[in-house]
Amino acid sequence: MAYFPIIEYAHVTDAKVRVIYEEISAELGFGMVPNLFKSMALNPDFLETSWRKFRAIVLAGTLPRTLKEMIGVVVSQANHSPYALQVHLHSLSALGISEELLRLLVEDFNHCPLPQRQKATIQFGLLAATQPHNLTDTHYQTLRAMGLNDVELFEIIATANIFTEVNQYTDAIDLEIDRL
Repeated sequence: MAYFPIIEYAHVTDAKVRVIYEEISAELGFGMVPNLFKSMALNPDFLETSWRKFRAIVLAGTLPRTLKEMIGVVVSQANHSPYALQVHLHSLSALGISEELLRLLVEDFNHCPLPQRQKATIQFGLLAATQPHNLTDTHYQTLRAMGLNDVELFEIIATANIFTEVNQYTDAIDLEIDRL
């Protein structure tokens, strides 16, 4: 059980929180507010900042959301973050990614049948999240040679950052996985 309360929409008394919940429910694409955000409702300003950052990085930008969610899977797995791993897998499933691909993404990434550009992007994101000091000119040059530009490279790093942050937060509060 989480160390902070999971505040359901019906129990929200703050108008700002209510508006943010409605945005999350409408824009995230699942018709619900994940426990991640419900656990932040104790502090409306933090909830707002976290939602805006998530929206700007994960829901907007040049890179496809599915690729960002795949980065979330590998980062969450590397960080042993059960909440985030399950949420990203659910997101990818809801976005139409096959169960077989999801299984390989988790169990055998090297044999995952993704295009090389996507695999390299995910690997770069994992390295940015777990060993950022090990990123070299070669890593950047490899992705640029595959056609990625500076905006896309920035998005990979921002995605790795936000999912590392989510892992740390959800693990620290022992957040329970959403009932879907």
